[in-house]
Amino acid sequence: MAHQIYLTDGIILKKRDFGEADRLFWIYTEKFGMIMASAKGVRLEKSKLRGNLDVFTFGDFAVISSKDFWRLVDARETISPKLNHDSAEQPRLIGRRVKVFANVTNLMTRMIKGEERNEELWTRLKNLFLGLFPAHRGNKNTTMKDLKDLEIKSIAAILKTLGYMQEIPASGKVLISAINRAIKESML
Repeated sequence: MAHQIYLTDGIILKKRDFGEADRLFWIYTEKFGMIMASAKGVRLEKSKLRGNLDVFTFGDFAVISSKDFWRLVDARETISPKLNHDSAEQPRLIGRRVKVFANVTNLMTRMIKGEERNEELWTRLKNLFLGLFPAHRGNKNTTMKDLKDLEIKSIAAILKTLGYMQEIPASGKVLISAINRAIKESML
């Protein structure tokens, strides 16, 4: 029986090993929202998919729908934080970029339950990713404060998009309080 292969852009948010050589991936996709996809044998040295399936990789994914979850059959890495950084940039700042994205995506994986396409959320996540890890660095003057502000604003925008916040306050301290209150009230 032939299965339909679906092609979509996505960003790998999380992965977990299972079995001898298999791995589960949580991928936020443009067409399907958050999906959990299994990839058979990707931990083996000979796996062709292995190099394109790192956490926080933006790429093109080919998936097949099965009863319980998706099966990943092909992937092409487009942008990866490990490849797309300026060698002159401070290592601490590069690490901070990854930490900002990790914090935002950890919150997303907690707050999003089930599959549902959400164009606004996809656009916010994609823009955050491309802002943190552009293919060609344009802004060499990014500071730690800029990254912290970007993290806070991104989390607030995502919480608002998911319906956990009504408005995004302009003030920094009020915004952080609103974020903390939204997370606490979600009970997640």
